[in-house]
Amino acid sequence: MHKPSWFREGQTLIVNAKTCGINKDGHEQYIVNPQTGVRSDSEIDDDLAECCDAIRVGDFSRKEIFYCGSEKVFNSDVYVPKYFDHKTLEGIEELVKNHPEFSLKSLGDLASEKRILIFGGHGSPSSDQRLGEVPYIKVSDLRAGHVNINPTNMVPLSLAHKFWGGLSSGLQAYDLISPERASKNIGEFCVLMPGQESAVLTKEIIGIRTNTELFDQFYLLWALTLKETVAQWERIVFMQTNREDVGKRMQEIKIPVPNSRATADSVSSKFRDYYQRLEKARRSFVDSIRDSDFKHYIHLGE
Repeated sequence: MHKPSWFREGQTLIVNAKTCGINKDGHEQYIVNPQTGVRSDSEIDDDLAECCDAIRVGDFSRKEIFYCGSEKVFNSDVYVPKYFDHKTLEGIEELVKNHPEFSLKSLGDLASEKRILIFGGHGSPSSDQRLGEVPYIKVSDLRAGHVNINPTNMVPLSLAHKFWGGLSSGLQAYDLISPERASKNIGEFCVLMPGQESAVLTKEIIGIRTNTELFDQFYLLWALTLKETVAQWERIVFMQTNREDVGKRMQEIKIPVPNSRATADSVSSKFRDYYQRLEKARRSFVDSIRDSDFKHYIHLGE
């Protein structure tokens, strides 16, 4: 049997092309000038075709073209090209290399060591059940580091108990939560502020909580918002039918782990100051509203 020139025994050729000449609507996708935003009238943006042409002539110099051990591909049971492109890890590896006060660990390793807890949302009540007093948090409510309670999405306390599996939500102040699927913001963690713990989280949300004296929630947020950390999510977020999804692959995200609590507190001090001052301002606001002779349609998280 004739084997193509690019064939290598025990290796899988992977092409991680960013574009294929058509957009999500099935129309031709043209090259856009990144400086002006102006779309070309004739140049098709087809990275895949260019990679295939390069392979035909034996040119493997493009960064989108690389080999991976076939056994590794088959054992992973994942057949998505970008998953095997580990260039997104180079940034975080370089960061730790240049800062010896940190070591590199995956979220999965930290969870196995019981240094962090990873948990999922409670469930998703139907729209006709949203007529109570307990906030129901959807992925669209997570924006810019904050959990934005929508007063039109509230469920009865008795229904909340069913989703919680008890009388308490199990949530804690300063828990970090992010969309897990069905959102462009997967991996963008938001802070559950004090007073917001009594809420029902949609099942499409993931949460992380520290479980060690080595670092607190503010350090964890510092580590998860590093650009070198955020860059890694591109590799593990897949499209399932028409919705983004990450699942257990989030455990592959690597973050810097400090060698001491002093180091952790030092680098994350501004995060701690910001959210604690925000809570102090919120508390002052809540007290003034509660003592007012007027009533406001604002969920105070109390």
